Amino acid sequence: MKRVQKLLEKIEVYYDSRERKVRCFCGEICTRTIVPHIRRVHPKEWEEWSRDFVRLRNEGMLPNSIIENYKTKDGKLLFTTSVVERAIRRIIEEQKAQLKTLPKPKIDEWEPSSFSLQRTTVWNFGKRGNWAVHQSDYRGNWPPMVPRNLILRYSLEGEIILDPFVGGGTTLIEAWLNNRRSFGLDVSPIAIKIAQERINEMEDKARKDERKQLNQDFKPLLIKDDARNVKKVLSRYSVDDGSVKLACVHPPYLDSLRYTETIEEDLSRITDKDVFCDQIQLIASQIYDLVADNGICAVLIGDTKKNKRVVPLGFLVKERFEQENFQLRDIIIKVQHRDSSTRFWYTKRKKIDYLMAHEYLFIFSK
Repeated sequence: MKRVQKLLEKIEVYYDSRERKVRCFCGEICTRTIVPHIRRVHPKEWEEWSRDFVRLRNEGMLPNSIIENYKTKDGKLLFTTSVVERAIRRIIEEQKAQLKTLPKPKIDEWEPSSFSLQRTTVWNFGKRGNWAVHQSDYRGNWPPMVPRNLILRYSLEGEIILDPFVGGGTTLIEAWLNNRRSFGLDVSPIAIKIAQERINEMEDKARKDERKQLNQDFKPLLIKDDARNVKKVLSRYSVDDGSVKLACVHPPYLDSLRYTETIEEDLSRITDKDVFCDQIQLIASQIYDLVADNGICAVLIGDTKKNKRVVPLGFLVKERFEQENFQLRDIIIKVQHRDSSTRFWYTKRKKIDYLMAHEYLFIFSK
């Protein structure tokens, strides 16, 4: 870290005709960001910094705190959180460092203290929810209130829940807490690692806590694989067509938040909306076969922006599920809190743009 600080002292951030400039420690002047220059011209320094990002992350710091360690001598931030996140993902995927999943210090409650099923088509959860082992250290995870509502409304104990984009494991945690069988897929090795360690942590802490007993028959199964292989994957575990009572689907919102850096199968690497929707439809087709008659498929998806224009991704994805014979049962508007991905638009173009504060939760039946 001392070497990092010495280099930071030689970097200068300033504005020239309202355009951000960064003078590197080597003297080169970069426009807007220094990152491509450092990666290309100073690869050893960039790898050292990336390893330092991982070290700080493993000490419990989130990216929005890590960037505070990378300020110039006059206090200007050098990186954004997305730069740190991408560097961490790349170095871990290349197996140059290991990511630690920090356990929750204490479980205050195993169930939400005040919970009732949602009754309207607007869901607004001001607090994310942190019962059991839920944490918010995996970006893009939906709050546990969403899968809890879906699981309790649309399934019974012992029935099968499917999550083809498992992320940090929120849906599977809720499925086990509520005595459902569950299967989760993800192409990201980081997602699988975090989700698996969350499940293992929950098992270990429940064993030591007389307040909670978990039924081992319902321990979730995590599989590192592409959602486009979901039927083939589940067939290995005797999950046949018509076996899934509820599919909880929370795909990437195109490439608005990339989840991997080197995994070609990752849908969040797709930049073209039509190509993305084609791939989503392949998944929808397989989920339709897997879902039982009168079963439910719930899809949480939001819109995004490209080239200063809104991409109505939510309804584009909805149409693809309908093309696979899913029947639209409800459209729920979920209020989105603390969405960092759209703050750029609000701060830079606040006179003409609105901050996106909603997502669509489409409820389909078979």
